[in-house]
Amino acid sequence: MSLMTSIYTGVTGLRSSQNAINITSHNIANINTEGYVRQQATFADYKYQKISTTPTYSWQVGIGVYSDDTQHLRDYFLDLSYRQEVGRENFYSAQYTTVEEIETVFGELEGEAFQNSMVELKEAIAELSKTPDSIVAKAGLVMCAEEFINRSNAIYEDLISYQQNLNVKINNTVNRINELGLKIQELNYLISGFEASGFESANDLRDQRDLAIDELSGLVGIQYEENPYHVVTIKIEGVDFVTETTVFQMGTAELDGAHRSTYLSAVWPHLENKEVFYFANEVSTEKGNDLGELKGLLMSRGDYVANYTDIPDENADNYDELLEYYRENVDYSSIMKTQAMFDKLVNGIVTSINDILCPETTMTFDADTTFTLEDGTVVTYGAGETIKVLDMEKTSYGNDVNKTPGNELFARCDAERYTKAYDAQGNLVYIYNETNEFGDLSLYTLGNIQINENVLDDYSYLPFTDAEGDTDYDKAFELLEIWDVDFGNLNPDNLTDKTFMEFYNSMTSEIANIGYLYNEISVNQATVVDSVNNARWSKYGVSSDEELSLVIKYQNAYNANSRYVTAIADMIEHIINTFGA
Repeated sequence: MSLMTSIYTGVTGLRSSQNAINITSHNIANINTEGYVRQQATFADYKYQKISTTPTYSWQVGIGVYSDDTQHLRDYFLDLSYRQEVGRENFYSAQYTTVEEIETVFGELEGEAFQNSMVELKEAIAELSKTPDSIVAKAGLVMCAEEFINRSNAIYEDLISYQQNLNVKINNTVNRINELGLKIQELNYLISGFEASGFESANDLRDQRDLAIDELSGLVGIQYEENPYHVVTIKIEGVDFVTETTVFQMGTAELDGAHRSTYLSAVWPHLENKEVFYFANEVSTEKGNDLGELKGLLMSRGDYVANYTDIPDENADNYDELLEYYRENVDYSSIMKTQAMFDKLVNGIVTSINDILCPETTMTFDADTTFTLEDGTVVTYGAGETIKVLDMEKTSYGNDVNKTPGNELFARCDAERYTKAYDAQGNLVYIYNETNEFGDLSLYTLGNIQINENVLDDYSYLPFTDAEGDTDYDKAFELLEIWDVDFGNLNPDNLTDKTFMEFYNSMTSEIANIGYLYNEISVNQATVVDSVNNARWSKYGVSSDEELSLVIKYQNAYNANSRYVTAIADMIEHIINTFGA
């Protein structure tokens, strides 16, 4: 091997050592950079020079070294595991946060704040049962009833308000998902451009792309792969999101249909606003679809504001149909499920009290029957039609000037309980109003309940006097007895009938149990995520001590190569000076 070849061999060592020093220095400079993954220089033999050859062997001499690659120390399987586990953690964490908010609204885990309103209403009725003709007892009942309904409406409004907050958060999350998609697409272009020649690795850009994918996997469940052109393509729920050429951005829309126009849904605009998630299918770890904060937020919020009518009546002829609707539209949402159960409780208390104060019966007509309303309007009910009317035989009367029969304590905000009408014989009939003045069905549901203004202005309107003008003690005792009678079941998963207090305790316990389950899963997932992430960064992370030792190692290698080159150069100079003269 010639001296000139030797000097070039030393130069390759200098270049390789310098490159290794640069890479190690780059690691140290980025030790605090989020998402930065340690890079490592690798070396390979440059070329061999053949000196001689025989039939059995050949003599070769190496003529240098070169930087073979800059390794990017990532582990595909650790990344895949982390992204799946962080998506699952965020899914359950979002739902647990919602349950925590629900518990706060009710007054912590046991719901003592609202329970006090129920207890006070029952105690006011107990006091009234002792002296139903006492204006003081009636005033106490009205005040406690007002406090009860105000507190109930406030809780319901707080639940709706939190749904609206989640609606905003969902919109922001969708926007962030789109931002990450566009960022990944941009990095795809840059990386594929840098690495197209096959001689350069865009490791810093890859770190940025992987960091964006990490964040995206926490927001929504993804499937991804890198193609031979160094482009990462991503699917969300099986639908293309980031492709080789474009990003199919996610959108939000208010979907049409029953109850569906209240809140935003995550949709694919390029697929005619097809919904991103389909909640009629079971969501579970076994199915591998319990991933992403966005899905957790959507499930927690639900699609609309629920009420007691969303809980199927087991006595209904179409119970199976109602149950299917409940499972697909209500059961998966913590807020909607709570709204429906809470509204059922309040509706039960309100209607039970009203039905005692305003006992009703039905009238079924054998032939067309005409009634004349107070304003002169004539209405006709056809043969076979049934209406509800105040039962004049069972009703009690108020102590007001008109001795008004059957005044309710709780009224609907948009409808009078009765319309006065006269039949053909001139008999006064109180017809129950199913609808409001706009012709829409009017229910005793939260947000539509208030204290009867007549009773609020004059307590004597409360009907505790019988037809003969005597105090109706039985009526007051009936109000007290309803608190010890089973009025209904909690939901299709708990069909045992309960009293009002038992219902409320079961409801708060079910909410607490749901929260406990979500919290346990979330905490366990956080442990798994930390474990996987620690495993990743124990491999990916930059250690200052290790990198400094490598700097020293490569610096010594550089110095050794430098001395080698200097020695060869001196030899060449000596030969030239000696023989050249």
